[in-house]
Amino acid sequence: MRHEMRSGLLVCLLSASVTPVVAQTAPAPAPAVTPAATPAAAGNPLPLLVIYREEVRPGHSAAHAVNEGRWAGAYSKAGAPQTWLGMTTVAGPGEAWFLSRYASYDAFEQSEAAVEKNTGLVSETDGFSAQESDMLSRTSTIMAGYRAPLSYQPDVPLPEMRYMQVDVVKVKAGFDRDFRTAWRQIAEAHTKAKMDEHWSVYEMEAGGPDLTFFFFYPRKTLAEMDKVGPMHGADAYRDAVGENGRLAQREMAQRAIESSQTYVFRLRPAMSVLTKAWIDADPGFWTPKAPTVVAKNAPVAKK
Repeated sequence: MRHEMRSGLLVCLLSASVTPVVAQTAPAPAPAVTPAATPAAAGNPLPLLVIYREEVRPGHSAAHAVNEGRWAGAYSKAGAPQTWLGMTTVAGPGEAWFLSRYASYDAFEQSEAAVEKNTGLVSETDGFSAQESDMLSRTSTIMAGYRAPLSYQPDVPLPEMRYMQVDVVKVKAGFDRDFRTAWRQIAEAHTKAKMDEHWSVYEMEAGGPDLTFFFFYPRKTLAEMDKVGPMHGADAYRDAVGENGRLAQREMAQRAIESSQTYVFRLRPAMSVLTKAWIDADPGFWTPKAPTVVAKNAPVAKK
């Protein structure tokens, strides 16, 4: 990650079309601790996800991308024990998110300590950070814990993906038990109906409001989103949920959910620091390209 810490869902509850969330459970047992971070969602999710979230000022997205490319390049060149997956919004406010996963908080601490020892890299990245003072309106660092039992088929070949849908849901205080129970039933219905979907769910543990859930849906193409409604309206899923289940889900949504927002991100190879195995899975796409220099005050085309 970084030396400097940065930072449609409810249609399922209101009709037969379901986009899953998660239930609260104890995190899965952590693998052996290693100081190196790995990019988010590369295979089975690890217990801790760190999200570095940057809100980009209008007109600065191109310059920001160039700076991030150089930042990622510095880490790759130095062989730093941290990796991350960078992505920018296609739908939602203009933001860049950087995702990295860890086996534990201890592994995160070890990784940060290892980077701190590389004074040359620290100095270089401090310079990149200073350049972003005019590009960003806010940065946040979020630590979120994986909720395994109600994630569904999370082990996907992420190097084949090009987009990430993220649903962010805030649950009302006092209603989290209802929320978790309802979504556990939704995940079980997906298993029963053998739905061809994949998602990982993380819950806020530090860096933001409690009872905030992040639902990550990796996608090869945006055309996959066209299939969500018909898939959940088909008999196999409707039968798995049942009429009583649909009624309970709608009631839960009305009582328990304070707010929800769906983001769609494009994965950005040049803004990422990835393992060799990841890059080798599709080198034509994931091999970082040299950043394009953006002239100061040059007009930036709208996305």
